[in-house]
Amino acid sequence: MSRLPERMVKKIKETFKETGSIRKTATLLKVSRNAVRRTLRSTPLSRACASRLPRSSKLDPYRAKISYLVREKDLSAIRIMEEIQPMGYSGGYSILKDYIRSIRPGKTRGPTAPIDHPVGHEAQMDWSPHRVKVGGRDLVVHTGSLILCFSRWLHMRFFTDETLDSVIALHKEAFERIQAVPATITYDNMTTVGRHVGPKEIWINPRFKVFADSYDFEVIILQPGAKDRHGMVERPFHYIEQNCLKGREFRDFEHLQAHGQWWLDNRANVRIHGTLREKPADRLKREYPFLKPLPAQRFENYREVKRLIHRDFCVAIDTNRYSVHPDLIGRQARVRLYLDHLEIWVNSQLVASHVYKEEKYERSILPEHEQAYRGYTFQTELLKTAFLRLGEEAKAYFEGLQRERGAAAGYHLQRILKLANRYGSDVTAGALSHAMRYGVYSADAVSRVIYGKTIRSRGNPQGVPELVPENIKQWLRSCAVENPDPSSYDRLIEGLEKDQEQEE
Repeated sequence: MSRLPERMVKKIKETFKETGSIRKTATLLKVSRNAVRRTLRSTPLSRACASRLPRSSKLDPYRAKISYLVREKDLSAIRIMEEIQPMGYSGGYSILKDYIRSIRPGKTRGPTAPIDHPVGHEAQMDWSPHRVKVGGRDLVVHTGSLILCFSRWLHMRFFTDETLDSVIALHKEAFERIQAVPATITYDNMTTVGRHVGPKEIWINPRFKVFADSYDFEVIILQPGAKDRHGMVERPFHYIEQNCLKGREFRDFEHLQAHGQWWLDNRANVRIHGTLREKPADRLKREYPFLKPLPAQRFENYREVKRLIHRDFCVAIDTNRYSVHPDLIGRQARVRLYLDHLEIWVNSQLVASHVYKEEKYERSILPEHEQAYRGYTFQTELLKTAFLRLGEEAKAYFEGLQRERGAAAGYHLQRILKLANRYGSDVTAGALSHAMRYGVYSADAVSRVIYGKTIRSRGNPQGVPELVPENIKQWLRSCAVENPDPSSYDRLIEGLEKDQEQEE
């Protein structure tokens, strides 16, 4: 190894003193970096250190202020940057954050006593959002999780929200899976279940309280910040994200749910638990005798709304419509809205059940209702034949009914024919003539004219003046057309009258 000339050694030392960098020195003098290192090593340590001058930083004028804000005020890097920028700091956020990390006192956690979970006593429930790819799109799903503390047996389900209905659905699924109920279940502050509203004062959602009472478990709302107390259910969320969801794509939401259940049955609950060194499924078998039995009468979780059955024999829920039998047009219904389906009840009888439509502005028509509606075409023809025998005015009124009422025209024909049977064809024909003068086409309008009440029309929003009750029949007969005899539909009217008597 040849020694460098003394002149080159001197140049290396001078250049390094100016640049403070071995790389730059080697580049400027066109020598190898190893040659620069050997030359500097031969120089006494004190001289080499003295030759490298410290480089200035934009943080230098503000180090004292930064130290104060970190140690005394415990501010975040963002807040500190907001404080020193008005003072003239022009540096970047990254260098400031790195410096703060180097001077901020480390936070040490004190020792915590282990929490004892008696067998069969406690379960914990919580939520966590996860980002997954469903149908080629990135979606944020809400993962609800319930875990038995003794066995670490885990149940989870994916939802599109964190509503009370979702919370109850998660519990019911978990209870049905293990065919038992723990004595207590703990929760963080969540409005759907309960929260702390004052010192030693806890509010429990009344609807959830009814659910908990029906399954006979105690609701415990943890103090805010008691994360160690809720670690059993929080720690598995990372496991769910990394092992169940990460790197996977799902065709649709049903595929996601099915995969989640498969993962629970074939991975999470049958693995050797890292802390317990046992399978949660095996520990559940030992825990099961200490859990409470399921109630004989299951809790039904639904919200009920009132709806009118429209002339398209459907009820409207949100933007969609759900069918019933066409016979029920015009009746009031109670619709029970469950998490995954709805039920339509009329007079305390279940008349239809539908799965929710996924898209907006759709109709759900059950096959039996569609078949019944097609049968109404023949019945409508019979009603039309009988109705037209009321005279020429009836023909014009029938056309108006078809135009204004569409598929429900048969329903109005049936009601008008009942009126004809009760009050006579001449009176009914007169009422048709009067209602038609004001462009009102409905059985209600004809009925109101016969009863001497006002009717409203598009051109007369204030209503037609009331008729004198004692002269109504005579007046309507004067409006009737000739040849009003409807005797040919007597048999049909008898059937309609029987229907009316049953309704009354």
